[in-house]
Amino acid sequence: MTVRGIHAGSFRKEGLGLNLFTEDDLYDIHLATLDVLWNVGVKVESEEAVEYFDGGGCQVDKKTHIVKIPAWLIEDALRSIPKTFRACGRNPENDWLNEGNRTGFVNFGEAVTMIDPYSYELRKPKKKDVDDVTRFCEAMDSVIVFERALGPSEVDPDVAQVHIAESFFNNCTKHAYIGMNRPENMRAVAKMAYLVCGGEDKFRERPIFSQSTDPVSPLVHSKSSTDTLIQAIRCGVPAKINPMGLAGGTTCVHLAGTLVTHNAEVLSMFVLAQLVKKGHPMVYGSSTAMMDLRTTLACVGSPELALFSAAVAKIAQFYLIPSWVAGG
Repeated sequence: MTVRGIHAGSFRKEGLGLNLFTEDDLYDIHLATLDVLWNVGVKVESEEAVEYFDGGGCQVDKKTHIVKIPAWLIEDALRSIPKTFRACGRNPENDWLNEGNRTGFVNFGEAVTMIDPYSYELRKPKKKDVDDVTRFCEAMDSVIVFERALGPSEVDPDVAQVHIAESFFNNCTKHAYIGMNRPENMRAVAKMAYLVCGGEDKFRERPIFSQSTDPVSPLVHSKSSTDTLIQAIRCGVPAKINPMGLAGGTTCVHLAGTLVTHNAEVLSMFVLAQLVKKGHPMVYGSSTAMMDLRTTLACVGSPELALFSAAVAKIAQFYLIPSWVAGG
């Protein structure tokens, strides 16, 4: 059985909707993004990623690592990305179909502190906490896909994602988003997944986890993020591009300007992914938030974040690409 959520933002007698844009508004945002990617470009720190962009038809400055992407290449990448994404679970009963404007909910991702469930003290999570929370999310019907929930504090940060993946494989049968931070970690976790699925071919048919890759706002793709994305694609792992801009801090204080740079970061990574392997499944993500100008903290629960996430979801629908956005 494949789980489907209710429709959102549509003229139906069910679901919820917040329609922020007309089709002309969305097209204007798209055109502004094309302008940024061609006239400003993005900085790409990885030599391997630069070579992919160069070979694909981009204008590349190999001294500054600034990559300028033509509109035709962006639109070709958008056309080649699958329009639906089946988030396969180890248990097929937990498959989730991400398509159109259907909605579902996941847990919050990788908290670095937690409230102890027994003493109620605020503390750093341990590996056992990661296991416990993973099992908790497995039991919750409302959590349709598992997002890595906690980061184990007692392990080496360089391999923490491998420990999180191990916990997922041992305790959850839903699909998962896991953010690998190094290509070698991606290879290691992919090999673990191949064993869990009964072989590499079985995993490639039904990948049970996806990579979450974060650009560095504004308009920078780090070596670790691009190299890990390339490795994920080679391993058959679907990917979500998940900018974490901060309006008023690392991006424009105006939400419209932040939306354009956010879109540029996502689309440039989409281009890279499709240059590595045309047709590779991708998800349009967002954890972009607003900065409190008095404290410099991220306002994750603000009304503006809800508006921005709704806007991102609408942009993804405009491109006919599955989306994943922050809920606050």
